Amino acid sequence: MYVESKAYFKMSKSYILGQIREPGCLNRFHPFCKRNIAHKWPGNGSIDELEYLNGRKYKRCFFNWTDNGYDLKIGGKKEMAIVNWYVEGSDEECSLRVRINPNIENYVPSKNILIQNIFWFLYIRPKLQSYINHVVNGFSFYVSNNKDINKSLIGFDWVLRKSQ
Repeated sequence: MYVESKAYFKMSKSYILGQIREPGCLNRFHPFCKRNIAHKWPGNGSIDELEYLNGRKYKRCFFNWTDNGYDLKIGGKKEMAIVNWYVEGSDEECSLRVRINPNIENYVPSKNILIQNIFWFLYIRPKLQSYINHVVNGFSFYVSNNKDINKSLIGFDWVLRKSQ
């Protein structure tokens, strides 16, 4: 079970990789990020902390740092998900794919697989899909306009007004 979002750019792969590899980069484009602090950077073994606007804090531990991106584990006391940031392309154009692979047992209070699947399809998947779409749209806005997103615009019409 996973959700993913993808964006395409008329920019070089190395530029996009550079942007997602900047320490604290989520501060610039993640619409729900209050603060993103790098504790150990860069490469395999990198660690940062993501604090959401609602005050929740999660540690992100990076692994599989490659020429195409990286993978990370996000969570607090429990691992909530593995997230893949993957860039492919050339010097002229590229794409960014972000995939969230949630640890479903940490989202659903039941060990029953049927109940987990019902929660996944009816609630968790749509919420996570919306979330990752917002993150990727925020990144697209940031790199296309060379300007941090305006988090005060977040809401139903954020995607429509983000370019204003």
